Formats: sequence, C-alpha cells, structure tokens
Amino acid sequence: MNNEEKVTCVALHGLTLVTMDETRRIIKDAGILWEDDRIKMIGFSTEIIKSAEERNIKSQDCSGKIAFPGLVNTHTHLYQNLLKGLGTDSALESWWHKVIAPAGIHLKHSHLAAAVAGGAIEAVRSGVTTIVDYMQVHPIPNLSDSEITVMRDIGVRLVYGRGFRTTGRDSGFPAELIEQTQDVFADVLRLKKKFEKPDQMTTIWLAPAGAWALSLESLQETSGFSRQYDIPVMMHMYETDSDEIVCRKKYNTSALDYFINSGLLTNRLLAVHCVKTGEEELKMFQKHGVQVSHNPVSNMYLASGVAPVPKMHQAGLTVSLGTDGAASNNCNDLLEVIKTTALLQKVHLLDPLAMTAQRVLEMSTIDAAKCIGLEKEIGSLEVGKKADFFIVNPYRCARMCPVHDPVASLVYSGGNRAVEKVVINGKIVLNNGSFVNVDEEKVLIDEQQKANELVVQAGYFS
Repeated sequence: MNNEEKVTCVALHGLTLVTMDETRRIIKDAGILWEDDRIKMIGFSTEIIKSAEERNIKSQDCSGKIAFPGLVNTHTHLYQNLLKGLGTDSALESWWHKVIAPAGIHLKHSHLAAAVAGGAIEAVRSGVTTIVDYMQVHPIPNLSDSEITVMRDIGVRLVYGRGFRTTGRDSGFPAELIEQTQDVFADVLRLKKKFEKPDQMTTIWLAPAGAWALSLESLQETSGFSRQYDIPVMMHMYETDSDEIVCRKKYNTSALDYFINSGLLTNRLLAVHCVKTGEEELKMFQKHGVQVSHNPVSNMYLASGVAPVPKMHQAGLTVSLGTDGAASNNCNDLLEVIKTTALLQKVHLLDPLAMTAQRVLEMSTIDAAKCIGLEKEIGSLEVGKKADFFIVNPYRCARMCPVHDPVASLVYSGGNRAVEKVVINGKIVLNNGSFVNVDEEKVLIDEQQKANELVVQAGYFS
C-alpha cells in the first residue's frame, strides 16, 4: 500500500457543504476545491466550476450528496480489533484480566499490523479521517512502529498514544506488560524523531494507563517529561469508581488530589471517559483547561455508567467522542457513537434537548480537533485548512434517504453504506465506496487469520 502520490488539484461541485465553521454555515449547491493537502476554495457550484476551468481541470458533479468535515475518533485501542466479541457481559475490572491481559502478552508485530489495518478501514468507512489511538500493551520492543507504518500507508491521520503502566504485579497483572518510565520516555522520543513529519499525519503522545496503573511518582515523572518536551498526554480517568478506590487505598487521598499532585492537570491533557466525575472534578478540569473524550458505547457495554456530558459543557469543557477499543465496543464506527451519544443523554436526563444533533456533530468534528490541538488544521471545511472531509450519498443508503436536515440525517440516520468518498490530507482514500490503495478483502482475511492465531496463543478457548 502506498499513499504518497501527490494530488495536484481536485474540484467537486453540486454538494451541500456542512462546514462546521464558526457560524456553522450549511451551503447548498456548493463545492470545494483543494490543491495538494489544503482547501483553496469553498463556494457556490458556479464559482467552483469557473475556478476549476481556469486551472484547466474538470470539476466533478456531486449533486445530491453532502460533504462533512472528517470525523475525529479521540479514543480507541486498534489492536483490540482482533478481540471483538471476547469481552461480552463483563465489568471493566474483570474484563481487563479476562480479555486484555492474555492477548497483550502474546501480541506480535503481525497481529498489530492486521488489527490496525482492519480497524482503520472500518473507521474510514464511517467518515473518520483522524484516529487517536491509545496503544496500551508493549510486550516486545518497537511494537509501535508497526501500527504507525500501517496507518501512514493507508493514509489515515494518527495521534498515537504510547501507552504504559508501571504497577500491577501485586494485583496479578502480567509482568510482561509493566514498564519503567525512563524506557517509555526513550521510546517516545525515538518515535517522535522517526515518525513526526511536517505533514502532521502522525503525532506522538504519552498515554499513561490510569490511576490504578501508575504510582504517584511515575505519574509525576510523566508530567515532568510532558512539560519538558511539550508532549501532550491522554489518560483513562474516572471510567469507574476504581480511580477513587485505588487512590484511597494506596495513597490515602482522593483521586482528584492524586491527579492534582501528579501535575497532570493541564490543557495538554485529554481525559478519557470521565464517567464518575462530579462538580469538584469538573471545576478543576475547567480551571486547568483539561479536554475530555466521551466514549458512551464502551461505557454502556461495560456498565460503567453515564458520563455527565451536559454538565461538562456547562462547565466550559471541550468534549469529544471516542469509540474505545473493539473489545469493549465491538466496532470502530464513530457514526454509531454519534447517534448513541445523543440518545443516551436524552433518555438519561429525560430531556430531548440534553444533547442536540448539532452539538454532537460539533463534538465529533471541530471540538474533537480542539481536543488534540489541531483545530487550526482540521475539524471544519474552511479555506486554508487541511483537505480532510467525507461525502455521503443518501442514494446509496435507504436508511439515510430522504434528507431534509443534513445534520439530523447524519446523526440519527447515517450509516457507513452512505459514506462514498473520504479525503485525508488531500488524498482520496475512499472513492465511490471503494478503497483506492487498499485491498480491503485481503486486509479483512488477514485480520481474521491473525485473530484466530492470537486467541489460540492467549488460551481463550483452552
């Protein structure tokens, strides 16, 4: 797979553009023109056609179709794509030991590459152009390289969280998956040097597992390293009551004080889940500019609870959406998460306005871009930004047709069958419903084979 060919200039017209710009403009009978990786023009179809003619290119007619900014999945674990369906009917604490640890010990480069390719394909088909992946198990050296290479080859923008934990032997966690902070920091610097490029297709972050996985000293070291090298951090926080229970037991303090004392609470932190957050936690998050990744399907799947997202918004927090890994969701389809987010808050609060279609689309586009520090590059369709967007064709998907309100149609009726074209960094990755540079069937067959191999090695069915 090779996605490095330059795109000179491409123009599309006849679209409805859902821009997600500052005024949230929706432009009918409109078009978009981009050159290499940047949007050069957005306007009415007649203007796009004229500009295309002046550049001696032909604008493609997309009448009846709708363009949206690329969706951003701000939390997943792509390696878990090999583990779909193995963690059913479990709570988080037992699920970890039953599903994740056995597989994590045996994970090899070939397993990870297959899982990442399959997960990326699934995500792109749901309109995702940027994936924030928390790679949490590292039983062998340089495992990260396989994931990053596959993602670059397919052409998906990646924020890579180099996950780690420094404690857990006393609770039976495999020693093979426990690391020293200095080894992790050295690997992070190596990855940044090797993979971070001016195209912004790969960004390396720190990803400490959680309060239950790192000593206070380790987390303080992580915070110091983050500040020294200006590297953002993503971390599971308040997913269940475990954070509070562990901090009370180990440190005789609240989880909030533990996080404050760690130095971790900054505007460079993406806090994942945040189900068990109250007013004090949200107030402290707002004070320090902490961002949030909300993962409702996973929280429902593991019976973790309902995150207080409306209260987060009221507190002024920026909240985005994530699928979480396929072992606690069973897919990487962000369109499913978008609909679930809206419906869950409505029924939980018995308020139809608790989460609107517009708000949830913001959470998956421009707000998600803010959460990863890329709001000046992606998250909306605007001149000068990266050409990251997807086009839905309602006539490919009965579920989405007819369309009256494009935002409501995507949020409540959208499905991956409708996603016809996906453009990432100016490259057409999916065209007419088919991948341009990827043999999808071959990828999925390989994924199944590697999944079969891994579950045997992990002893799931012994």
